[in-house]
Amino acid sequence: MRPLTLPELLRRNRVMVVCSASVAYVLYAVLTAMVDPPREGLMALSNPKNIAAFVALLTAATTLLRPQAVQGVYAVTSVGYLLVAMLEVPRAVAWGDMPMHLTLWLTLNVLVSYLVFGTRLGTAVNVVCALSIVVSLLMNGPVEPSNVADWITALIVMGGTGVIAFSVMRFIEQNLSVHLHTDARLRAARKDALTEVLGRSATEEELQRSIQQALNNRAPLSIIVTDIDHFKHVNDVHGHGTGDDVLRSFGKRLRRSVGGSGGQVGRWGGEEFLLILPGLARTDALAVAERLRAEVAGEPIAGLDITASFGVGSLRGAEDSAADLFARADSAMYNAKRSGRNAVR
Repeated sequence: MRPLTLPELLRRNRVMVVCSASVAYVLYAVLTAMVDPPREGLMALSNPKNIAAFVALLTAATTLLRPQAVQGVYAVTSVGYLLVAMLEVPRAVAWGDMPMHLTLWLTLNVLVSYLVFGTRLGTAVNVVCALSIVVSLLMNGPVEPSNVADWITALIVMGGTGVIAFSVMRFIEQNLSVHLHTDARLRAARKDALTEVLGRSATEEELQRSIQQALNNRAPLSIIVTDIDHFKHVNDVHGHGTGDDVLRSFGKRLRRSVGGSGGQVGRWGGEEFLLILPGLARTDALAVAERLRAEVAGEPIAGLDITASFGVGSLRGAEDSAADLFARADSAMYNAKRSGRNAVR
């Protein structure tokens, strides 16, 4: 199983944050209802707290079912929470109370919003939320003087939490950007500039890694060494530009053919390429090589009729080194050349 990339880890953490906050709110609604049962009976279902609990439960379930859409899910949830807050604020002002529970959960939502949406969208969501509360207070006022200080305190705490969450998320985003840029440069450095398959050094690394993994898992491993037949003739007759086109198209065809099954393609040098086939024993690798030979010979490459010779080598055991494995495949490829080319050995 391949390791998760940083963007994938960030998305997984966002899913965890959303689910944790949602389940926490549902737990709060259930426990407080048990400690202090509502007096309204069934009418309590229309209480803003219970509406928010339903939204939270739906959010957790949807996020688990569609983790790739966590930001979209929480965008809808944020609208739902804001509407619930707009229902609760007028009630609190009319009763002369300070809704401590509401402001605590709104403060938590500030943190969750930044972690889920990032700095730009998170700031927009939280500013809209804070302004909506202030406008609602002004429209439903006057607020009891004894509660004004509580509302000011709540808004300042929400703002302070927002600044801290913004700073943390900004740090994450900046480091993620640097990582992605560095990763892109490293990937580009590992590729052969002309054919866009792995370069020589990267191919050697992948071969060594694949051998070690095959030995650890006691799984088969085969490689194919292939060389374009009469490539010098292509350069001499059609020019090096056409030769480069042939190499690009040949590499692309190899990569397309084996990449979907986990195979790796690298340019070993000149017109010679190496294919790494994890999980394939020699018999299966020979079948793959024969299929590739037929594909190359059966359809023009870069407008030219091209053939290639293929040699197959398979891992024999822990005593095998990368050099041993390559030497057998390379020797088999040269046997194919000597037998008339356009062959598999």
